[in-house]
Amino acid sequence: MNRIDFHAHILPGIDDGAASIIESLCLLKMLKEDGVDTVVATPHLYLHRDSVNGFFRKREKSAQILAEAMKDNQGDYPKIVLGAEVYFTDGLNSLPLKELCIAGTDYLMLELPYNPFSSMFMNSFANFLNYCEVKIILAHVERYFDFNEAERVADILNYGLMAQGNCDSVVSARSRKATLGLIRNGDIKLLGTDLHSIDRRPPRFADAERIIRNKLSDGAFENMMKTAEMILNGDSEKT
Repeated sequence: MNRIDFHAHILPGIDDGAASIIESLCLLKMLKEDGVDTVVATPHLYLHRDSVNGFFRKREKSAQILAEAMKDNQGDYPKIVLGAEVYFTDGLNSLPLKELCIAGTDYLMLELPYNPFSSMFMNSFANFLNYCEVKIILAHVERYFDFNEAERVADILNYGLMAQGNCDSVVSARSRKATLGLIRNGDIKLLGTDLHSIDRRPPRFADAERIIRNKLSDGAFENMMKTAEMILNGDSEKT
């Protein structure tokens, strides 16, 4: 089974994730020790801070530097797949969303606002989905329950979107029950560390796997990994 970390800020010096090549390599080794085979690099894209072209230039440069540092010891690190974590804002449909999708797929990882989903937001989001030509993965969907009534988040999920959950939310006693419930119900289908740094948010993939295996029925963890693998293989119609 291919263990896939579907959300990680592993590229050095591009956002608030890994600050240096050394930190990126250390984090990648930690993921490898946790059994991770593939990691999806999802640097933040905030359109009020950066242009799409500027983002692509920085991501390419960071990825090339990291690949060069890894090349002599490939077996020590997971495979890296390039993607992005795009913050939702009006006007996204005017952007080259296909180019922002996770490499080799038609899936875009989207981060929603960390405040209550107003009627205006819900209308704007619905309008975006009506014209969106790519498929959406909601980043760390369990977080949005902290700012909204459960029904509001359920309305978002009812659009049939894919959702990713964070390892930290599985490991933390405060959020574990709710996050496991979302996995059990099939609302969360993908798992990611959302790692940022060694100190602030290190990878906890193995801990999350152990808890999911212990607390949920057989196959819950495997199903998330199979879903992730199918997406990365371009088999989106099967997810």
